[in-house]
Amino acid sequence: MLTACGTVFTGLLAGCSGGGGEDGDGDGDATPTATATTEPTATETDAPTATATEAPEPTETPASGGPTHGLDERFTVGSGENAIDYRIIDFYRTDRIGSSANNRTADGTYLLILLEFYNPQNDATTFPRNQFIVGNEEQIRYVDEDATPLVSDDDRIDTDPLLNATVLAGSSKVGAVVFDLDPDRSYRIRFLPTGGEGETHYLDIGTISDIQPLESSIVG
Repeated sequence: MLTACGTVFTGLLAGCSGGGGEDGDGDGDATPTATATTEPTATETDAPTATATEAPEPTETPASGGPTHGLDERFTVGSGENAIDYRIIDFYRTDRIGSSANNRTADGTYLLILLEFYNPQNDATTFPRNQFIVGNEEQIRYVDEDATPLVSDDDRIDTDPLLNATVLAGSSKVGAVVFDLDPDRSYRIRFLPTGGEGETHYLDIGTISDIQPLESSIVG
């Protein structure tokens, strides 16, 4: 009886030993296979092309049309009962106009225009101060109504102001009008026809700082 059990036990041990050997051979750890990672490919982007912008060509300011006159030239503006003759005698500049007791100082520089005003009409007429304009491409200036009357008080020039002067038919009058202008700018006189019809006439003055100063007694 003991012999039989020993044999059975020995067999069981042998069976267990064989089973352990099979597990060791069949369940060994497998070596992992590395997977290659594809590197991203850089895509070249074309640089933007700069578009050249053409600069606009400068536009010339058209010159004012109409007859242009010179100093001491007599000419007629308008026709018929609206005709007026002018003769520009000379220009003078000054910072102050009037006497020592009664005077005005310019914001810029005063331009004094000495002229002859002739009336070829059949009736008396008044100096057309609103049609006697000084200007340039950017400015329009009218007769200075405060400074012009002071011409009669200024002992540097012996003439009368023409601001409200009335001239009889067939007669003329010599006098002066005053404008307050920028000394560094160039100007010209515009003579507009009083009747609204006809050509505008012109006379170049030049740069105000280049005009002769009003210094001594001048007879108009």
